[in-house]
Amino acid sequence: MVKLVVEDNVDHILQEIMQVDYGEHNLLIYSDLIALNEIYSQYFKTRLESNKEIILFLSTYQNIDHVRGILRDAHLEVARYEGDGSLIIVDSVKGYFGSDIDVLSLVKILSKRAQNQGTNGCCVFADMGSFYVCGKVRELLGYEASMPLKFDPYHIGGSLIRCKAFCSYHQKDFDRLAEDEKQSLFQHHYRNLIADIRNT
Repeated sequence: MVKLVVEDNVDHILQEIMQVDYGEHNLLIYSDLIALNEIYSQYFKTRLESNKEIILFLSTYQNIDHVRGILRDAHLEVARYEGDGSLIIVDSVKGYFGSDIDVLSLVKILSKRAQNQGTNGCCVFADMGSFYVCGKVRELLGYEASMPLKFDPYHIGGSLIRCKAFCSYHQKDFDRLAEDEKQSLFQHHYRNLIADIRNT
C-alpha cells in the first residue's frame, strides 16, 4: 500500500501520523520549519507523556538546543525524558555521516529498550536534509530505495524491530529533485504525508 495524504492543517496531519503502524517506513514533506515544529512537538508530547513510545529525532535545520527549546515551549519535560532515555535528539549530519553514530544500530537499541520498558515501541523522525547539506543526494535516493515499505515482521539485520519511521523532507529540498526522483521516493514509502501548512 502506498498512500498519499496532503493536509493543510496540523491537527489533520497529526491524526494521520497517529494512525501509522509499527513497521511502516513513511515520508513526511513539511512546508517550513514552523510547520515541522508544530508537528513534532505535539506528537512527541502526546506519545511521551502517555509513555507510549521512545522517540528518536534526527534534526538537520535546527540545532539540538533549539529543538529542546521548541519542546519546552510545548510544555514537555525535555530534561526528564532525555534523562530516562525515552527522548533522543541527534544532529542528523552526525547521525548519518558521523563516525560515532549509526542510525540503524541506534534504532535496534531503542527498540530493545522499548520492549524492556513495556512501551509500544520506538518512533524515528529523521530529517533527510543532512544528505543535501553533505551533497549526498544520489546516496539518499539509494538509501531510501534500499528500505522496504514495511518491515515485516519488523526485522532489520536479523533483529526484531518495533519501530515506525518518518523520513522528513523540507518542501524546498524535495522540490530540488527531478520528477522521476520524487516518484521514486513516493514509491519507496508506505505513506506519503505532505504537510502543506504555509506560515507567512
